[in-house]
Amino acid sequence: MPDQENLYLSAEQAAALLGVSLATLYAYVSRKNIRSIKIAGSPKRRYWAEDIQRLVKVPAGEKHAAKRLSPSDSAITLITDDGLFYRGHDVVELADHATVEEVAELIWQVPSAFGTSLPRAPNDAAKLLKIYEHMSAQEKAIALFPLVQRENPKAFDLSTDSYARTGADVVRWFAALVVGATEPSTQPLHEFITQACGAPPAHADLIRRLLILSIDHELDHATHSVRVAATTGATPYYAVIAGLAAARGHKVAYGRNEAASRMIEEICTAPDPAQPILQRYSQEGHIVGFGANVHSINDPRASNLLAALTAVFDGDSEFAKLQKAFSVASELVAYPPEFILMVSFIGRKLGLRGQEISLAGVGRSIGWIAHASEQYNQHHDARPRARYTGTLPTATRIGRR
Repeated sequence: MPDQENLYLSAEQAAALLGVSLATLYAYVSRKNIRSIKIAGSPKRRYWAEDIQRLVKVPAGEKHAAKRLSPSDSAITLITDDGLFYRGHDVVELADHATVEEVAELIWQVPSAFGTSLPRAPNDAAKLLKIYEHMSAQEKAIALFPLVQRENPKAFDLSTDSYARTGADVVRWFAALVVGATEPSTQPLHEFITQACGAPPAHADLIRRLLILSIDHELDHATHSVRVAATTGATPYYAVIAGLAAARGHKVAYGRNEAASRMIEEICTAPDPAQPILQRYSQEGHIVGFGANVHSINDPRASNLLAALTAVFDGDSEFAKLQKAFSVASELVAYPPEFILMVSFIGRKLGLRGQEISLAGVGRSIGWIAHASEQYNQHHDARPRARYTGTLPTATRIGRR
């Protein structure tokens, strides 16, 4: 795990920043929700720097106003300058060693959520999917999930354990829709997807890695929509529908993801892969998939997935073109290739034409289930109050004669 020393303060440092004694600092731990960790082999503790800074910003003598937890409060994913963490576990280490199901159960905090039984399918599900065959996986899920839920009343049990078990059903169904299957499978997700796509067995580990890295990142519009839906008591099926619907908006990631997929297509089919890069830069002044992100250095997800791609596709002509395009882009902009470009390339190699990004959606649905369950089961009464910003009323009553 990367060095996290800069994320914590010693007791002396924390007390000095707050301008209090050590005794007062210790009292603050419970009264003001300061998080800390024990130093191995020592009775001392280190204190989470962000919590200390939060208190430093409050004027002396001012009390913290009681407030409801909002849909933006979460204990699932931490983004730091040194890495990305699910429930305190380094995401890169998880991608290197864990199964998708293990990571899902970690962030859902429900062991054995992926059981050996499958949800009941709607009557004539195969016929319905035949009708829906022209639709994207996301559109199929929005149309089919309400019908699947009606056949599985356990979806209405919103306790943490049941939310996770229904969540596993939702994820398995969505994976089936992405690969064009008519029903889900109890196989490990990465193996099911590999076989359904007819991909070489060597691709299975790459798919496993992609799914884990895709589970959660920033609290984007889609994830926020999932959490807001969860405050109303939405079931796992409808929570994921909320995320899918929000993700379709052209102002959020959907439009950028589609643009990234088009660029990957152009790079892989161009005689000279440098041309799509040069053309976009000369016309737009920037390159899709090469921009700033929340990490001060490279996005660890992108770095990890690119390294895996290099090992799997060594000697592949399209990957060679991709590498050349990345090299040209690095000479034009200061940013490394984004995670979405690698995801799109893998989707292309799996034959998911027109839906290259959908594979990441399988992983993201795991994250959405975690956010929805957390929101409902930990602070489901959270509801932000509207702040009026319109015209103020006048002293004279409107319409009075």
